[in-house]
Amino acid sequence: MKTVFSDEVVQVTELKRNQRYWLDRARKTGGVTIVQGKLADLVLAPRQAVAENAQVVHYAKMMSQFFLETVKSDRELKNSVVFPWFKDLDEEDRQEFYRELVETFAECMATGRWDVFDELLEDWQATAEAGRNQELLEAWRTRGRAEDYIPLEVVGADKV
Repeated sequence: MKTVFSDEVVQVTELKRNQRYWLDRARKTGGVTIVQGKLADLVLAPRQAVAENAQVVHYAKMMSQFFLETVKSDRELKNSVVFPWFKDLDEEDRQEFYRELVETFAECMATGRWDVFDELLEDWQATAEAGRNQELLEAWRTRGRAEDYIPLEVVGADKV
């Protein structure tokens, strides 16, 4: 992954003179630093690259905050600012959540596909919220026996 710090550097006067060239270079190379006087504090970069990097930073901050909360509480996290629903998971689910969280975060960092991370968090939040609903838990526990159900014939199933 290219960082902004390995980009090309252009003086503001040169940028003004050859705007089209430097805009094309920024699109092709991932970024161009603009220097005005001795100050190099602006970057021309593709919008999508900036958005993707901002997304990575957002998730990295979320993860570091959660891990900091976990470390400070010696893994007996009662109130998480990052994941307020975490307290509603039982110990077994918490362990599974930690494992999936770290694995999915690493996968998303490698692939850049953060929708998987969002889905993981949504699923675990739903699991935690379901654990608070006693009626739902009772319904899951009393699903019935196999003989209580009538088998359905699916039309065209043999063609699949």
